Amino acid sequence: MKQFIERSYGESELQGRGDLHPVISRVLASRGISSLDQMDYQLGKILSPVSIRNVSEAAELLANCIQAEEQVVIFGDYDADGATSTALCVRALNLMSHDKVDYLMPDRFLDGYGLSLSAAERILQSKPDCVITVDNGIASFDGIRLLRQHNIEVVVTDHHLPASELPDASVIVNQNAWGEPLEGRNLAGVGIAFYLMLMLRTELRKRGWFNDQRQEPNLAACLDLVAIGSVADLVPLDYLNRILVQEGLRRIRAGACSLGIRSLIEISGKDLDNFSSTDIAFALAPRINAAGRLDDMTIGVQCLLANDTNSANSFATELDNINQLRKDIQQQMADEAMQALKQLDQQELSNQKAIVLYQPDWHEGIVGIVASKLKEKFHRPSIVFGQAEDGSLKGSGRSITGIHLRDMLDIVDKRIPGKILKFGGHAMAAGLSLKDACFEDFKPCFEQVINEFADPECFTDNIEHDGELVAELFNLEFAAELQNLSPWGQGFPMPSFVGDFEVLSQRVLAGKHIKLTLSPDDNPDQTVVDAIGFFQPASVLNQDYDRIRIHYEVNLNRFRGVDSVQLLIRDIIL
Repeated sequence: MKQFIERSYGESELQGRGDLHPVISRVLASRGISSLDQMDYQLGKILSPVSIRNVSEAAELLANCIQAEEQVVIFGDYDADGATSTALCVRALNLMSHDKVDYLMPDRFLDGYGLSLSAAERILQSKPDCVITVDNGIASFDGIRLLRQHNIEVVVTDHHLPASELPDASVIVNQNAWGEPLEGRNLAGVGIAFYLMLMLRTELRKRGWFNDQRQEPNLAACLDLVAIGSVADLVPLDYLNRILVQEGLRRIRAGACSLGIRSLIEISGKDLDNFSSTDIAFALAPRINAAGRLDDMTIGVQCLLANDTNSANSFATELDNINQLRKDIQQQMADEAMQALKQLDQQELSNQKAIVLYQPDWHEGIVGIVASKLKEKFHRPSIVFGQAEDGSLKGSGRSITGIHLRDMLDIVDKRIPGKILKFGGHAMAAGLSLKDACFEDFKPCFEQVINEFADPECFTDNIEHDGELVAELFNLEFAAELQNLSPWGQGFPMPSFVGDFEVLSQRVLAGKHIKLTLSPDDNPDQTVVDAIGFFQPASVLNQDYDRIRIHYEVNLNRFRGVDSVQLLIRDIIL
């Protein structure tokens, strides 16, 4: 059951400032902003590279490789963070005049996650001197061991939580690997890779590498990739990440981004001049991720690294087509999942503290998205499985606030040893594989563990908002003020509000969206505002509203060059 709660906020020096609207002050204070200094997104404010543990040692090793003209292979991951991390390292090394660089992306269906043995064997074929893992590697014991046995240096750059031991890499750069709260621990894989390249540039500068023939690069040219990977991977947008994302967005809007990114923005129908973090999350990230879900993430990296418009457009079109196929498969799987849950009566479903589903023909690249949809709808930790080509069951899970999914899987693994082949992830998302025919052992055990360890309060779906707005604030100036506080994202959510409105008109768009014309309560100036709710159920579309209470965002809507205020409906409360 959803419960709508106004965000709380403590004392802040922003309160009472004459240059800030009280609503703006309240929005910022409720997100932990106590001073406008925390909204200063100049690039010079970022964390110093020396604050990243082991980054100096990794930079020294890579500088040795570059000076010796050795072969470097970047090993990525099959999501948008992995693709942008890979492209960033290739681009940065090329900018630092090292062209003996190649990359390899894992095959989700053949290699599994991370630097597995099969992936390591493929890497060996290119005979590298050094391998840099990006957005993975912290749990890749066997693959790293094999590479090290062949005297290959392995630099792990990652941001995921480690197991009880660390792999035997040459150097590990991961702020979450050491069991202590280090600065930069919220960086995505692409953020860690960026910091490594910053430190490598510093190390090469010290060695006199840059000269008339080798110009020292401005690595801010890589921040378009940092912005996309960070938002796509849903890392918390703390101050450091907001600076990196905002600077990346600024460069994208100015057209100072890769040709592939420009092509993806164009094919997704977004406006380059007003491109936002929301556009990354809902337009670019799904198209890049689709390659790793259904095909080969090499396509995604090729798009990001494309150096001419024709190839950039071609790769962007291919990603768009793959994404459309992903949507079709996802819809079918989601429908089948909902049908399976309909077989439970409402009491059963209400008492169930976790959702675990399996169907042999479900696509292993899509199970995570379906798990996310189920989690959102039922506010329960959800794991969805499909069957892999080797007969094992591949599962992906999503959790809710207060239930650490990876820790729950660790407990399950200890209770039914040998049933889980491998697992990994973090609090809100995790992946795992089961031995064939072990689903019936896993499902009740996982449900029991959730029942035992989860606080019952976790299962109340508390929807936070920023209070109510008076009618006079439904104007372009206020909407622009909210927009200028961005970037919004994980841990720094877009402002949302609740309010009561008279419905002046309503219509259904494309059979699934509702468009409303509203008049706010307490409206002496007779303000009228448009609102839209996307992908609404039939119960909403068929309702004839006189009045409505909604949970919404205030958006600037641009249509044919004209700006207007539009409310984006998140929830219809009544």
